[in-house]
Amino acid sequence: MLKRLGTLMAVLLLLSGCSSQHGESDEGSKSTASPSAEVQVTPSPAATADSGVSSEPAASEAPVAYLDTAKLSSSFGFADSTGKHILATAENDGELERMKSLNTAIGNNGQTLTVTFEKWQPGNANSNGRDMANNFANLSGYVFTVQEGSALTDQSYYLADSAEFNLQSLLAVKPAAGEQKQLGADDPMRKDIAAFKQRDIQSIWKLADLQGDRQLYLVQFVRQGKGMLFSLVLREGNELSFMDYPAEIKDDAYSVWRVDDGGEVTPDMFTLLFAAKTASGTALGLEWWGAEGVNSFFLLQQGAGIKELDIQYSRYTSPI
Repeated sequence: MLKRLGTLMAVLLLLSGCSSQHGESDEGSKSTASPSAEVQVTPSPAATADSGVSSEPAASEAPVAYLDTAKLSSSFGFADSTGKHILATAENDGELERMKSLNTAIGNNGQTLTVTFEKWQPGNANSNGRDMANNFANLSGYVFTVQEGSALTDQSYYLADSAEFNLQSLLAVKPAAGEQKQLGADDPMRKDIAAFKQRDIQSIWKLADLQGDRQLYLVQFVRQGKGMLFSLVLREGNELSFMDYPAEIKDDAYSVWRVDDGGEVTPDMFTLLFAAKTASGTALGLEWWGAEGVNSFFLLQQGAGIKELDIQYSRYTSPI
């Protein structure tokens, strides 16, 4: 009997010792066992199926849509008075096959229109030489039909193949509303640009807000001797990028950058065709209106600088 009782007490003591090693300590804190940092626990396919947790990797975020500027070409046109046709002027029909591949018109602050090639238009002797809606039927070139919506009369549009121009790269554009007022002397942006350039500002306007905390400004600096300078300035967050247009006054101070510009630039001279994301920065399609015509051109942001791409278009629009 005593022997059996001793054996029973030994068993009880053994069980009590096991409990203190894997349960609560004398201080009442709970000890936790965790696998080594080098060990990764992967559930078996059966366990995954039973738990309802997928063994597939999590879906990655959608890739950023970029515009490939290397695929851009100098294909532009302007809209007729109805907004239903766009004419890409040309002296001959040597690019007929390429024109047939263009199916998208982009302009007017990023407006996109589906277009189809309609015909080659030979032009006639009634043309007054102006690339304007009122002379549309008299000019030689490639005529495109707008399938939905309307183009803005007399405005320029970039013509593209949607397989080459990634439309998802386009940024929303909000042009400055109404009559634009200059930024005041105490405006932080005015101070930042003047400090960056180490040059006094004569006039400064915001041209547009762009998607993604970007803004586009037009700045004319105070004349230094015969030296003149204006810049298009892209602000992205706290970063500034400049496209500078220096000029030197020679014989005629009334025509500095463009014929009869009066030595001044104003916001009504500039409009945006579009803004888009690229792998190196923001791309801008712009128009610069002058007394005798309008020039369309593309800019590409590269760090603190902006370069002009070799893609341009000019229309002669001088009043008769």
